[in-house]
Amino acid sequence: MLTPILSSIRTTVVLILAVMCGLTAFGQTPLPCGQPNAQDSFDAAYPAAGPAREAAEEGTRAAAKALLQRGGEDNELYIIPVVFHVVHDNGEENISDAQIHDAMAVLNADFRKLNADTNQIVAGFVDVAADIDVEFRLAKRDPYGDCHSGINRIESELTYEGNNEMKQLIHWPRNSYMNVYVAASAAGAAGYTNYPSDWGAGTDGIVLRHDYVGSIGTSNPYRSRTLTHECGHWLNLPHTWGSSNNPNEADNCDIDDGVDDTPLCLGSPVGLCDPERTTCGSLDNIQNYMEYSYCSRMYTMGQRARMRAALNDDIADRDELWTAQNLEDTGVFEEELLCKAVFSADRREICLGDPVQFTDASFFGVTTWSWDFGDGNVLTGSNESVHRNPSHTYNTAGEFEVYLTVSNETGQVTSQDPVVIRVLDNGMLPAPLFEGFESGQGPWSDGQWSVSTLSGQPWQIRETTGYSGARSMYVRNRQNEGGEITRMTSTTFDAEGAVTLFIGYKYAFSHRATGETDDRLKLQVSKDCGESWNTRQFHRGIIDLPTAEPHGGNFYPSGTSEWTGHIEEVDNEIYMIPNLLIRFEFESKGGNNVFLDDINIYGVDASGNVQTFVSPLSALNLSLNLFPNPTSGNATLEAFWSGEGATLHVRDAAGRLVQQEAFRGNGGRRILLEGLAPGVHLVELNAAGQRVVKRLMVLR
Repeated sequence: MLTPILSSIRTTVVLILAVMCGLTAFGQTPLPCGQPNAQDSFDAAYPAAGPAREAAEEGTRAAAKALLQRGGEDNELYIIPVVFHVVHDNGEENISDAQIHDAMAVLNADFRKLNADTNQIVAGFVDVAADIDVEFRLAKRDPYGDCHSGINRIESELTYEGNNEMKQLIHWPRNSYMNVYVAASAAGAAGYTNYPSDWGAGTDGIVLRHDYVGSIGTSNPYRSRTLTHECGHWLNLPHTWGSSNNPNEADNCDIDDGVDDTPLCLGSPVGLCDPERTTCGSLDNIQNYMEYSYCSRMYTMGQRARMRAALNDDIADRDELWTAQNLEDTGVFEEELLCKAVFSADRREICLGDPVQFTDASFFGVTTWSWDFGDGNVLTGSNESVHRNPSHTYNTAGEFEVYLTVSNETGQVTSQDPVVIRVLDNGMLPAPLFEGFESGQGPWSDGQWSVSTLSGQPWQIRETTGYSGARSMYVRNRQNEGGEITRMTSTTFDAEGAVTLFIGYKYAFSHRATGETDDRLKLQVSKDCGESWNTRQFHRGIIDLPTAEPHGGNFYPSGTSEWTGHIEEVDNEIYMIPNLLIRFEFESKGGNNVFLDDINIYGVDASGNVQTFVSPLSALNLSLNLFPNPTSGNATLEAFWSGEGATLHVRDAAGRLVQQEAFRGNGGRRILLEGLAPGVHLVELNAAGQRVVKRLMVLR
């Protein structure tokens, strides 16, 4: 008897009907399974696991043989509760609920031999194609007994790793759920899992790359059988050529997969679908779900028995999943009643005037939505195309708490924890900006910089090492292995009205004593509030990043001689906006520590004046002239002001004060500036609480 979820599968699942064109189907070379590599890593982490699995193999085959001998008497339908964990960085890997439901429909059709392409199974294997009598259902209750959709969404940059560390973000007990992880990466494969084992309970589960989940959304029908394949491994099935990631090798004819009705074979290379392929003296079962042909359509009766033997074994608690008590505890048979209001936002930090896309994930049976965006605007209605997943634009800076209330004829429920949207104002950073990371001073101390780390060591304060002061920002790169990325991003800088923007900074880096590496320090700017980034300067370890000799231990610059600086000139008008973002990204390649200090950002108008936040100078009776400018040596300064006096400050490009003068009385003064080092200097005149700043270039 078919359960309700399966009654719709015959009409909703339309899968691979004509995929016989190998590697270029859908214009993309398919990826292999990562199970063998993952299994090797697992066995290395748990040395007793491999020998235990080998010792249990004889019993596994005997149990499968006994089930085969039962024939039609082995007809119990096993139901497996499933939970999906979507680990994302607000990218396309944050796939829709619809794509997950589609993946479940594909999986269940395949396991029940209800897939539409069974009529294409070649004659040699029609008689052994099997209905596994296993059904997978999304859980409706979490491990605490609370109602749940069976889908978790976790925001983490570990999505780009897709490894066991990612699984530690969230894992539901394996004796109650089959854990499925969706991520941007599956450790370089389409998907992977491990064979059942009494070790590694906290990593038991299946990892899938998002574009190999189901047949819709970011995936397609050609890649839709990946979950079916990995479920085979999860239930103790090897590849048809054996437990390796090396199909099409001559030695594979000597390796048995532990299933009698899957003939010995070399295994199909990834994406090669040849139903007439014969490699070890008999017709290969190319259309088997445990092949790499990407034209899979079937499991065999022998594979059915082996998987059902795994479900009746206490190894990895597989025998507890389908018990009546667990099915009750996980709620898989419960009606879909209104239970929880939950939603997500595609961005948590935006600039003024930018939209935020909200996505409802409430369950179950919602008919009306009421959104409180936290800025005084509320959107309520029952038009699904308008009210379920709205976009909202914030025109006021600040932090706003967003709540969602959902309802139907049975009642209503409101989200418990708000989603907080931070809207950045224009020009939040001071202009000109001088950032030395000193305690209690500057934008860093005011929370105007944020650090995000994809992996490895982050940007952090170094209390006792600075270029011009006590502190700097650094990455403990000596602790990284290579490939790690960390970013430090500013709030908004007002460059509107400038014709040129100057970004200066000091940095220090050395290689390890073991050799040269290609670590990368990038200066990037964004004109669209972080949606995209343009790399303006790229310092590389094999070119210009090193500033000191290699160090055997941790590198800490011993003085200014082990630092260097750079001033980037940005003159493209598309970046002259009131909400420009600046970012410093460091990518490790295994070198030593890297340091950043004395960031200096300022804009210059068409007349050469430094852009500031003060009122127009014409209303202040202030003027400042410098000549010659640029100069190859000394420069004459003329200052005019009204009031009781004025103060002159001269700073270098790093923001260090190199000269200061106090002018008394009302009038003007002419002085000679001498002894300035080559480079850019900012000359600032202050009077009556106002100021004017000009740029002086001293040539080498």
